[in-house]
Amino acid sequence: MPTKNFYDVLAQRGLVAQATDENPRQRFEQPITAYNGFDATADSLHIGHLVPLLCLAQLQRCGHRPVVLLGGATTLVGDPTDRLDSRPMLSRDAIEQNARRIEEQVQRILRFDDTDSGAILVNNIDWIGPLNWLELLRDIGAHFSVNWMLKLDSVRSRLEAGGLTFLEFNYMVLQAYDFVHLHRTYECTIQTGAQDQWGNIVAGVELARRMDGASLGGLTYPLLLKSDGSKFGKSSSGTVWLSAERTPPYELYQYLRNTPDADVTRCLAMLTLLPADELRRLGELSTGQINEAKEILAYEVTRLIHGDAEAHSARDSSRRAFGADRDFDGDAIPHTIIRTTELSDLRAMMVRAGLSPSNSDAKKLIQGGAVRLGNEQVTDIRRIITGQDVTEGHILIRIGKKRVFRFDIED
Repeated sequence: MPTKNFYDVLAQRGLVAQATDENPRQRFEQPITAYNGFDATADSLHIGHLVPLLCLAQLQRCGHRPVVLLGGATTLVGDPTDRLDSRPMLSRDAIEQNARRIEEQVQRILRFDDTDSGAILVNNIDWIGPLNWLELLRDIGAHFSVNWMLKLDSVRSRLEAGGLTFLEFNYMVLQAYDFVHLHRTYECTIQTGAQDQWGNIVAGVELARRMDGASLGGLTYPLLLKSDGSKFGKSSSGTVWLSAERTPPYELYQYLRNTPDADVTRCLAMLTLLPADELRRLGELSTGQINEAKEILAYEVTRLIHGDAEAHSARDSSRRAFGADRDFDGDAIPHTIIRTTELSDLRAMMVRAGLSPSNSDAKKLIQGGAVRLGNEQVTDIRRIITGQDVTEGHILIRIGKKRVFRFDIED
């Protein structure tokens, strides 16, 4: 029997957006199997994907079985949801490679074993790939109403923005069939997903009813947004990824450590597995104490993704670099080794360090007075870095109070 009701756990954390059932908590009074899908559009998940992963982890903690679906087939089509243009077309080899990397990340969050609540990982290329065109049209497509699909927000917004390809229009059909297949194969009865996946989830529930007479359910959670409505997980250098190669642990830690005050409580609920009592305590901290909550948020997320050692290293380096006695020699601080002959103008070095996505962006930061070279504030956009700027074997570039990169000089 479940130790806690999964629906109650999510509701307590503010993680329920929509549900197909009138009484959704009733679904979770007995052990069930639920799934969430992840398309392999990149070789890493981003921080927004941590929300569904942790929802599956909470599901598992409550005694249910989570299924992680990797979209080897659906990625070939491209999900048009929440997009104004088509996704780039990827080759099968690229998608397979991305899926393998994502699988590694998922295994850090969920428990995969032979117990009743052990997670299962599947790839929809295994059952969608063998389908032929006529099978898809007759056995699956015949159950879809085009009029109904056109009324969905995800479809209507794309049509109003300039159009939807026939390929993308079929994405919903394939995702809906995923739910039917997982119900037939693993007795999966719930699909979870972000709020913008509501139309796709409802389509799966309806397809299962029409094809098999099954009564399935869907549950969505809110999108990970900042209090100003913008997406959480976008830094000045781009998307915040779960991959250490794309976003090093220290950079992940610092991004979360700098979470706006208004967003800390929500992010703690959505991006960590901290118990409700601790969330309540952190949410009641005064404005002057909010840095404790930010540090816990940064540490817990870094630990979940990269492990205890990396989280300790990132926290210790951050404390040394931005505490009262500053020390920028920590290994977790982003750094690289270069020769003095490689030194160039400040803007190019900022781009090379990943502190700025482009020379033009670096120019704006310099003009705005946000850039320091060592302890010197730099406002000259033509500033050239030379060997004379080397201090104790390194060159330090800082953006604002919380972003730093160290070039270690090797002669």
